[in-house]
Amino acid sequence: MERKKLGVPALAGLLVGPVLGSGVILLPPLALEGAGSASVAAWVVTLGIMGVFAGVTAALCLRYPGDGGLTEAVGAAFGPGAREACGWLLLGAVCFGPAAVLLTAGQYLARAFPVPGGEVGGAVLLLLLALGLLLRRVTFVGTLALGASTLIGAVLFAGSLGVLLHPASAVPLPPPSPLAFGRVLVLLFWAVIGWEILGNYTGEIENPRRTVPRAAGLAFGAVTGIYLVLVTALPRAAASGGGLPSLADLLRPLFGGAAEGLLALLGTLLCLCTYLMVVGGVARLGVSMAERGRLPRFLGTRNAQGAPAAAAATLCGVHALGLGATALGAVDVAFLVGAANGLFLLNALLVVAAGARLLPGRPSRWASGFLALCFGGLFCLADRGALLAVAAALLLSLLDLSPRRAVAPRPCGVLPGGETAEVSSGA
Repeated sequence: MERKKLGVPALAGLLVGPVLGSGVILLPPLALEGAGSASVAAWVVTLGIMGVFAGVTAALCLRYPGDGGLTEAVGAAFGPGAREACGWLLLGAVCFGPAAVLLTAGQYLARAFPVPGGEVGGAVLLLLLALGLLLRRVTFVGTLALGASTLIGAVLFAGSLGVLLHPASAVPLPPPSPLAFGRVLVLLFWAVIGWEILGNYTGEIENPRRTVPRAAGLAFGAVTGIYLVLVTALPRAAASGGGLPSLADLLRPLFGGAAEGLLALLGTLLCLCTYLMVVGGVARLGVSMAERGRLPRFLGTRNAQGAPAAAAATLCGVHALGLGATALGAVDVAFLVGAANGLFLLNALLVVAAGARLLPGRPSRWASGFLALCFGGLFCLADRGALLAVAAALLLSLLDLSPRRAVAPRPCGVLPGGETAEVSSGA
């Protein structure tokens, strides 16, 4: 029986939450502080770059579909060694980053509810919930993500619209220096990352050539609309503590005393959506790598609902170790984020470099080349932890971690899997 696959609404919902991520809560106030009166202009530039990146990744997904995602495009452009390096970079990033996402969500959860163990206890609860969801069929996860993304978008849009209709006295904002504006653009560039995971879901998308462009366009339109309305309204919100307004100040005129709790709920949902999308996508990459013999074979197994159960459970186990190490003080969130950022950036750099080589048409190649320069410049800012993580991932890409079995000689006429070949008489 054929598994149900993702349609346009479910795939768009699966994209919106992770692309917004916790950045939609953290980045607008930081951009307002750093860019002042030019903060909206900084977001327009960032969203334009995001649109280019979304278009490049969607085009590559259609040309190179499968569980391996955009690693297949990198392999087609630069050879099998680059494909394995790209896979290990993404796999390594998802060993570090989602633990930081869980801890961020745990902070929001502990802020709203009396969770035993504080933020780490909240992160563990969300990890168990996420594991249960990752073992369900992808259409179920997509439907949940669509509901969560709709709620998030509706609350942020309604709160922003309420402020725009009844603005407070605008806070005087000085224009930024060119250097300050450039630093804000570097900061906002992190909002662009996330679209590349789309490639790992192409094997579970209904009619990809129709669904992927429509879902990517719908998701980009929703993300752009939410960001533009939010960042336009934020300077016009009344700041409660003096200084610049926060996102809670943005929601308070419409939602009153519930604004803080609502913001905690939105932050938790955004982090959970990000975790499900990223870990689910990379678990499918793990299946592809196991089938090629680059990872142990058991990681290639799926459960009755078609979910990559072994790979997803293994990644969740790695994240549990990360949470434990954080609780013991062996690592901190800054280390997890820094390592993941370096790995994600180099992976994205390989992807857009592949686009510059593979996509037809000069505009697509120029756009991919421009993104490659941007990602390369950001990677130059990576810290020492990120560089060590990248070096480890590249070394692992040279290894074959799948145990080899001796293959007995097959009788003449027997194909792999035991089928008997038909021998033509030549008539």
